[in-house]
Amino acid sequence: MPSLTSPGKIHRLELENFKSYKGHQVIGPFFDFTAIIGPNGAGKSNLMDAISFVLGVRTGQLRGAQLKDLIYAFDDSEKEQRGRKAFVKLVYLLASGTEIHFTRVITGAGGSEYRIDGRVVAWDQYNEKLKELGILVKARNFLVFQVILLSLILRFKFQFRLLFFFVGG
Repeated sequence: MPSLTSPGKIHRLELENFKSYKGHQVIGPFFDFTAIIGPNGAGKSNLMDAISFVLGVRTGQLRGAQLKDLIYAFDDSEKEQRGRKAFVKLVYLLASGTEIHFTRVITGAGGSEYRIDGRVVAWDQYNEKLKELGILVKARNFLVFQVILLSLILRFKFQFRLLFFFVGG
């Protein structure tokens, strides 16, 4: 059962050929509260998909029908190449300063592989380690998406105005 206090936080992401991210990309470090903002087409949704992907969310929920749809491809001819691979690595920083590396790989054969600190593990073991950290994949308690945030702001707009007034004023 997850603890009520957070044992750590997401420190950074490393992506390779995942969706719109060509080659090896490092994103972060993230802070205790991180908001991803930018214009349409900047990759905000693909970053959210990368976090969801590495935490084990099913492919159909990531705007892709198959795993191979999540691998970067410049054009349709690249999409048809065999042996294409991609991965997302989430570096989780414990309060003690120790890092845990969660990696999900899309293999050249089109399958999915899970790793903890570089060691291949079964999904159940991967998911159990996430649960120990308070990350519940089924509950999707690890991200707040734009649509949810906008509905909260609209529902509680009076309270938000007061909060902004006190914070900014």
